[in-house]
Order: sequence, then structure tokens, then C-alpha cells
Amino acid sequence: MTITTLGNARASTAAASSQTAAQAAEKADPITAGLQKSSSKLQTLLNTATASLSTLGKFKAAVAASQTAATGLSTLKDSATSDEVKKALNSFVSTFNTMVASTQSAAAASSGVERISRGMTRAMTADFSRVDALRQMGFTKASDGTLKLDTAKLDAAFKASPSGVLGTLSKLGKLVDKVSTKELASGGSIGNTVNALASKATVLQMQQSALQKAAQQYASFAQTRA
Repeated sequence: MTITTLGNARASTAAASSQTAAQAAEKADPITAGLQKSSSKLQTLLNTATASLSTLGKFKAAVAASQTAATGLSTLKDSATSDEVKKALNSFVSTFNTMVASTQSAAAASSGVERISRGMTRAMTADFSRVDALRQMGFTKASDGTLKLDTAKLDAAFKASPSGVLGTLSKLGKLVDKVSTKELASGGSIGNTVNALASKATVLQMQQSALQKAAQQYASFAQTRA
């Protein structure tokens, strides 16, 4: 018998012994065993709900940041300089890409996340004339949905028509802001999902507390009978 085979045999024996011990404990005190199983299941559900809340919270924050950056585009003054425009656009591209990056992980927590992300993108591409204007300003969209900005093209477009660039950015900012406001509202997709998960986590915590109290009461009762 090789060392590996011997090790596997010992591990198998240990696992079998552990399982036998667990079964013996369950047979000796089925109530405590049942309480422990229920507590373990509740903890797993609570961990899942908490993780989903955290992931959705990050996605919600990313959408809110995109909204803020979009508002910065729509509120650029007519006297805005090329540097001010680039600063506002770089902020929007950065926050938008963060939102896109968080979509995949958040989609596992809510099926509506990808729809929201697509809606944000459609706000920029629904109007063909706006798409062409954005392209001339140096905007490109990668296959993964992220945005890139060619500042050299932006400088050229701004030099040729400052009012045209500002007008396009104002429309873009307002549309993204509109979509974000709808989704972030308490009755929107993100708000509803976050609220539902928060309520679920609260209920699970209450159930877990009640179960722990019951286990303590049973342990005290069993002790008095011993």
C-alpha cells in the first residue's frame, strides 16, 4: 500500500467516523440537531442575501455616480473652455465604465441589472444624429459596452464648433440623467430590488434570532432534566 493510498484510507475513515458521530449525536438529541441544521441553512441564506445587497449597492452607487457626471455634462456653461469640457467628459466616461464593469457581478443578484445598463447605453445611441456627433467628438464604444474618448478629436470638434459640442453633451447628459433618476427612484428597478433584498435579510435575521433563542431555551430545559 502506498503512502497516498494510506492517506486516502485514513481520510476516508476520518470522514466516516465524523459522519457516524454526527448521526449518533442526531439520534441522541434530534431536537438540538434539528435546530443546528435550521440555523446553518438560515445563515447560508443570510450570507447570500447580504452578499447580493453589497453587490447591488456597488452597482447602485456606480449608477448614481454616472448620473452625477451626466448632470455635469448638461450643466456646462456656454463659456466653458476645452479643458473644462474634457474634464467633464473624462469624469463621465470613467464613472460610466465603472457602472458597466459592475454590471456582470450585479446581474447575478438581479435580472434587471443588465436591462438598466443597456438603458443607460441606449440613452446615448437612440438618436443617430447624436451618435454621429459623439463619434466626431472622439467617442467610441467597445464590444463590452465601455466608452473611450479620443481627446485629439474632441479638441478638433470643439475648435470647429464649441456650441455644437456643448449642445450634444447637454442632450446626452439630460438623457442619462433621466434614465438614472427613473431607475434609482424608490419605485425603480434598483430601488425595488434593494428594498426587497433588505427586507429578506431583515426577516432572516429575525428568524435566526428566534431560532437561537429557542436553542438556548431548549439547552436550559435539557440541563434541568439532566
